[in-house]
Amino acid sequence: MTLSSDDQYAHIRANAATQKQETLDRLTRAIATLEADGRPVTTFSIREAFQLFQEHSTHLRREREQALEKRQAANQGKLRKTGKGQATSHVVKVSPRDPLLDYKRPRLVELLHEARAERDEARRQLRTERVKAEQHAQAEQAELEQRYHKLLQEHMSCGITIAKLEAQVAEYLAFMERFRSSLQREEHS
Repeated sequence: MTLSSDDQYAHIRANAATQKQETLDRLTRAIATLEADGRPVTTFSIREAFQLFQEHSTHLRREREQALEKRQAANQGKLRKTGKGQATSHVVKVSPRDPLLDYKRPRLVELLHEARAERDEARRQLRTERVKAEQHAQAEQAELEQRYHKLLQEHMSCGITIAKLEAQVAEYLAFMERFRSSLQREEHS
């Protein structure tokens, strides 16, 4: 009894169809669970769920180990015996999920607009604070300049007063000198 090529692979196709249907059933149940919990169902969450499923499925892990054992038995000595580490080395590691990936586009756009508005408001406040600080610094500088000019005028006024007093002292000393000389002449004459 000879089997045609189609019949030879019928059991493989039937097994693949069964596994496909089981996967679809699990995926449908998972989506229903997510929707019941009120969590968004996106391609990212489905892809992540599938990766987690592949990584943690005991059925798939058992199948991988059995396939590895069959290859090792078939090759007897061509391959070194390996432990479970190599059997699961092809498993994709899932990085921690970013919570923003759960949002849908409209919500992300809304969050982006809110963030931009907060940034613009912070910039306006910073600009206002800088203007106030500059105005305060300019006011202080103007006040210091006024004090400096006032002190300079007082210093100049003091300098003029000192010069006048020195002139008066010199005039007084000259008068006293003339007076002494005049007294000395009168005493001698």
